[in-house]
Amino acid sequence: MSCVLRAGGVKFDVDEFLKNSTLDVLTAFHRGEVQFPITSVTRTSEYSGMNVTVSTNEFSDLRTQIEDAVRFLKENAQELKRLRDFSGLDRMDMEFPVEDRDMVFQSDAFPPRLLSLLGNLNIGLVISRHPVPRAIEEPPLEQ
Repeated sequence: MSCVLRAGGVKFDVDEFLKNSTLDVLTAFHRGEVQFPITSVTRTSEYSGMNVTVSTNEFSDLRTQIEDAVRFLKENAQELKRLRDFSGLDRMDMEFPVEDRDMVFQSDAFPPRLLSLLGNLNIGLVISRHPVPRAIEEPPLEQ
């Protein structure tokens, strides 16, 4: 799992946007398509959109995800402005997957430089918590 930019809208023509886009799109989807065709879920998408990889660092490395996101936003500012202003786009969000640590209280901070870049491009911030896979403990061998 990695940091992803999600963009979409009910009337967003994702194919038209992508014709001239420099963004490295992970996946594109269309309104009315089945969202999870390889599973038993038969829900259709209510909007068209796309997901773009921002960082490939693991959810246990939030600091590097943030650094990658700042770099991504700066390097792609013009293209993200074009996306922000593209007809039919309803919203953009940057999702940061974060490791769900085993503690009473968990807090993750995002620096003002990232928040400012997101705000200037009208991109929302989403934090998704993910459990850490636990190693399966095997019982000791009997002697």
